[in-house]
Amino acid sequence: MLEMKTHRAGKIFLAVLVLSIIAMMVVVGLGYMETPEGADPILLFGWMTMPLVAGVAFVLVWLIAYLIYFFKYWPYR
Repeated sequence: MLEMKTHRAGKIFLAVLVLSIIAMMVVVGLGYMETPEGADPILLFGWMTMPLVAGVAFVLVWLIAYLIYFFKYWPYR
């Protein structure tokens, strides 16, 4: 972790991860993942519920950030 904080690409990587965590907290806090009582759940493509969509988006952001950082900017190659 200390190595990541010493160079620019590592700081950007950590910032992306922190921003994705904050974005997930905002999505949960605004209630986009909840279904009102008696209402139908919000579906994407007819089968993906909003918690699943948010979880997949969260994992994809982390995966893409990981792949870019560790394959392109990793300082210990």
